[in-house]
Amino acid sequence: MGIDGALGRFSAALIDESGRRLGSGEAAGSDALERGLEVVAAALDGLAPAELGCIAVGTGPGSFTGLRVALSFAKSLAFAAGVPLAGISSYDALEPDGAPLPFAAFVQGRSGIACVRLHAPGGSLVRCGSYAELARTLSERLPPGATLWAAGALEGVAPHLGERGIIVRADPTTVQPPALAIALRSRGRAPSPTPHAVRADYGEERDYAARSRGAPAGP
Repeated sequence: MGIDGALGRFSAALIDESGRRLGSGEAAGSDALERGLEVVAAALDGLAPAELGCIAVGTGPGSFTGLRVALSFAKSLAFAAGVPLAGISSYDALEPDGAPLPFAAFVQGRSGIACVRLHAPGGSLVRCGSYAELARTLSERLPPGATLWAAGALEGVAPHLGERGIIVRADPTTVQPPALAIALRSRGRAPSPTPHAVRADYGEERDYAARSRGAPAGP
């Protein structure tokens, strides 16, 4: 079962071992705390939580409040049902298998701020910052006139990339809702040794702390 609150609406999705969706549910961000259990119950569709093989939760970056709500629900459910818990990055949820290079997964942070993970032939990077800052950083890593395949929150950054001659193409294969992508990504991935070990990636805060120490902001 996948649970996510970092990539927009709070969502939950149930799949079988083959990856086929069995149930899902969503709630608006402002209703996530109040309707979270209802959304999870809708996804379970009568299945007892203890019958789950694993619970997977999106660990961010993304919506600060949504991320905290989803983690709280997932950890509580895992503890109560005695089911292992796996954490899945928002970037992994957005990036499809076999994505063309260069590929960027964008996640919206607070107003005017986004985070990105870029995979390109010359290497990879993770950055958070203003739309203009991210466009400048990406244009420095890509050849002039490059076509950048991308997924996620493109609206803020894409115009700035266009001004720098980078052509942005939205990848149509991104899985929705996010909780379904989280569940699919968790297949074959070892769960955490304990739900306590699943930590949130707040993106912008991590980059700020790294810069304050004089360390690189991302890999």
